[in-house]
Amino acid sequence: MENIKLTYVLTLTFVTLLLISPHTYIGKSEETSAEENLYVVGDIPEVSIGNDTTINLVFEDRAGFNYTSWVKLSWVLVHLVWPITFGYIMGGGKKGLEEFKKYACLHSIEFQAYIDGNISGWHAIVEPSLITGSTSGNKAKLSLKVRIDGPTVYPKADVIIKVIRKGAGGKVLGVSYHKITLKAKHIYLLDIKPLKSAIEVLPGSTFSVPVEITNRGNYVETYRISVEGDGVASLFGSQLLTINPGETIKTNIQIYTPFSPFDLGTARKVEIKAYPLSSPENVFTAGISVVTRGTSLQFIPILILIIILLILLVKLLVEISRTYSKPREKGSKNFASKLKESFGWIFPSKKIGADKHKVERSEEKIKEKDFQPSGDNLSDTPSPKPRNLKKLMSKIKREEMKQKRKFEKL
Repeated sequence: MENIKLTYVLTLTFVTLLLISPHTYIGKSEETSAEENLYVVGDIPEVSIGNDTTINLVFEDRAGFNYTSWVKLSWVLVHLVWPITFGYIMGGGKKGLEEFKKYACLHSIEFQAYIDGNISGWHAIVEPSLITGSTSGNKAKLSLKVRIDGPTVYPKADVIIKVIRKGAGGKVLGVSYHKITLKAKHIYLLDIKPLKSAIEVLPGSTFSVPVEITNRGNYVETYRISVEGDGVASLFGSQLLTINPGETIKTNIQIYTPFSPFDLGTARKVEIKAYPLSSPENVFTAGISVVTRGTSLQFIPILILIIILLILLVKLLVEISRTYSKPREKGSKNFASKLKESFGWIFPSKKIGADKHKVERSEEKIKEKDFQPSGDNLSDTPSPKPRNLKKLMSKIKREEMKQKRKFEKL
């Protein structure tokens, strides 16, 4: 009788071991893997900012003895044969069967999610984070929830899901790791900070505005910088700046104001605009106030020339007015000679005056020579005849007319 009982126990034990052998027995101390499979269902979405992004997962248990399948297969085997057999082997009836189920069949699975590299701003969690009573072949739907708190300079992150299998009493039977690479939703955010908010310049001049530009987005971007305003323009057109996430670049923007001869003070609103080349619809702006006041430097030489011409014109008009206000004499000089006399500083007349005085002095000398007798023969020399006197007077008149014609020609 005892031999039959022993044979029955050994046979049933052998059959049980054969049934268990196709499966991995996680209870072995050398095993470190949790013996499971975890995969994503569908496409991996981009992680939004400030909201939870859900990624669907499926868990499959591939370790231990499929206790659940055997329960469905044979109620008698699980509730009669196993309690008697394993209870007898482990020496405790139902208690021995429960120990067997905890050790080889019914495990608890924990899921822990974290961001690789401890990147700031990223958070991840798996729901549910614990599965109890899992056996080989068990499947469960999970949700990986990822969240980004505000703008971050890290556009990508790796989420690590740690799977821990525990047996009876919380003993760790195996650990597995799964990595899922996630991408943040593209954020376009630029901070434009002019270091001067108000500038006063001359009209038609060029000035420089220092600006600090910071990329608050999460991707490396190339931005086009331009200037718009009331008549103003960028001196060199638009600029291109490539900025890393979180990087601040200081640059100078050259601006040209519209030309005006004179400006009492005109306030102009100038906008500094920037947009990424990959998304021109995302435009970022910053404003400064520009006041144009004074006279343009380009107009100063022209203004000086105009003033000189006005002075000359006024002087010419005054001299002409004086000339026409004097009474006309017979045989008066023509208009050209009057201008020569009026504008002596333009048409020199010193030579004319000198020649006139020279002629007058020569006439006086001739008269004195002809009419004034010498002191030596004053009493002896007879007075000149009237005929000689007439000839002399005629000669003087001819000389005078000759000099007069000469003056008129000049």
